[in-house]
Amino acid sequence: MPVKLFIRDLNRARRSLGALAADTRGAAAVEFAFLLPLLTLMLLGTMELGRAINMDREFTMATGMTGDLVAREQFLGTSSTDAKNTLDSMMASIQHIMQPYDSSSLALGIFSVQASATNASDTRVVWSYSWNGKTVPSKCATYALPSGMLAKGGSTVVVESSFLFKPLFVNVIPGLSTMTWTDKSYHSPRNSCVDYVKGDNCSSLSC
Repeated sequence: MPVKLFIRDLNRARRSLGALAADTRGAAAVEFAFLLPLLTLMLLGTMELGRAINMDREFTMATGMTGDLVAREQFLGTSSTDAKNTLDSMMASIQHIMQPYDSSSLALGIFSVQASATNASDTRVVWSYSWNGKTVPSKCATYALPSGMLAKGGSTVVVESSFLFKPLFVNVIPGLSTMTWTDKSYHSPRNSCVDYVKGDNCSSLSC
């Protein structure tokens, strides 16, 4: 009798296991649970990539527009203080370009580079301006430009910029970290060059 009971119970267990194996209800939920972390990372990564691309576009635009604004001027002021105030005002407007993103880490360096009247390869800084701590070369420092960019006595406005990109999900997506972007642009002055102070340097470069 105990043997018959054992066989009966064994057959019942086999039937139960067979029914359980054939039951696919909830399989989709289990598969989704396995895929959810990967799908979440893909969603956050797509959002972060779109944000980075748009922010980079704004950063590049801010760099280019800075140089364009300066290059339009014949001179920036009638005194050093006046010239600095003019550039400060320009920087206030440039910050709006970065909106709605935080522009507190945006740093800009603006300087005029002029070639020697006798040697186009001898290019030096005439004046420089730093905003938000950007390092700029000092006056009369040699500054290398792309070959053939300036003729003898020619001038260009150079803008160097940097921006600290901070991902929103830096602690969620593996491999993400803050990074410093840099950019540079060259702008031909509408006049022969841009004086920092009216009548200061466009006639000749004296170092």
